[in-house]
Amino acid sequence: MFTVRRARLTWLAALLLSLALLTACGPGEPAQPSSADNTATTAAIARTYAADNNLQQASAALADLSVANERQWLVLVAEQAIGGAQDDETTAALVKLAMALNLESTAIRAYAEQNGLQPTPALVEAAAPTATTAPPTATSAAAPTPEQIAIPSPSAVSTAVALALPTATAANSAAAPRSAAAVKASTAINVRSGPGLDYPVVDMLQANTASTILGKNAAGDWWEIELANGRGWVYAQLVTTEGDVQTVAVAANIPTPPPTAEQPTPAPIAAAAIEAPTEAAAAATEAPTTAAADPNAQPYFRLVASRMWSKEENGACSGQHLLRINVIDANGVRINGVRLQGIYTGEVLVTGSQGKGDGVIEYDLYGTGEGFRVTQNDDGRPASSDNAEGFTTKSLDISVPVLIAGGYCTDEADCQIFYNSYGCTGHHSWEATFQRNY
Repeated sequence: MFTVRRARLTWLAALLLSLALLTACGPGEPAQPSSADNTATTAAIARTYAADNNLQQASAALADLSVANERQWLVLVAEQAIGGAQDDETTAALVKLAMALNLESTAIRAYAEQNGLQPTPALVEAAAPTATTAPPTATSAAAPTPEQIAIPSPSAVSTAVALALPTATAANSAAAPRSAAAVKASTAINVRSGPGLDYPVVDMLQANTASTILGKNAAGDWWEIELANGRGWVYAQLVTTEGDVQTVAVAANIPTPPPTAEQPTPAPIAAAAIEAPTEAAAAATEAPTTAAADPNAQPYFRLVASRMWSKEENGACSGQHLLRINVIDANGVRINGVRLQGIYTGEVLVTGSQGKGDGVIEYDLYGTGEGFRVTQNDDGRPASSDNAEGFTTKSLDISVPVLIAGGYCTDEADCQIFYNSYGCTGHHSWEATFQRNY
């Protein structure tokens, strides 16, 4: 009798639990896939892509996942796999798919390089009309066309190099000793015809593409690098070096800067990764020094603030994973209609269009995060800017001083305890502000 009664009670408890779960899901609402389900599906998508190389099909399958941002989710799953969550074959497939979609992180890039999984770089189509790459006319000299995030055509690069460099450069290039050192940039940056902002842009150094160092300027703050069609110069603060740079000699026959009146200095399209306002100030050294509060000035947006929300602001470890970016003019007035583009995903958002307030975009930082740059002014003109990035939701990637400032821990030892427990991973929010040069 006791056994029968206990069995009935167990059955009744199971029935009540099932009813409770159904009620919690709501009438007619199917149960959502769990994180483990989405992880398994993502791994399967990656393995299929590794077998058939059908990127379009893989992208469509990722878009069907029940996640906030499928691209950031793929980065997160790939990083977890690299950390040992998957077998080697699946890990390689996840990394290969992430690289094919131009989704990178330090861990993914390192794994790809170590295992030979980096795809062949593809050309990036220019977002602006082809007229923007034409030689400047007398009319365009008054309002120079901002630089675009695109690879110039080979003919345009060859013409620019031929016009910008002395005829003796080719001969000197053959005679100059080659260096074993090279440079890389974390994002696409300008290559100029000489060591300074007064020189015209002749090419682009694409993200994570190594280029041999051929020389340096006397101050050592610009590197002369090898190009497919000659040579050019990159700002040293925007790149990392590989190999022995101590043997790099000062370049011979550095071109004379062109007259400022004939060659206006455009704003840069890229800057170093920014995690604090003090670094933003340093990166701003690549911004135009002649910019004034003039609506006819070339639109350039400088990153003037970047911070992580405090634990209290974010709702503790069960709060948000949000990025909010404010865009203001030189007088601090919020600007609607400014177009920003994701650095890693390419997603485009426009200030004021999401109903989040004037001069604001918001982005769900699901997984490892995203960064943005300004690509278009509110009047439709192309614009350029610093990079706003480093907005991770992974507690282990956030420095101790930033965690302490946000109230997540009190000192080094307390922060180590926070790290050891994986902190508030997935639940950190950030805010940044771009300010226009007029």
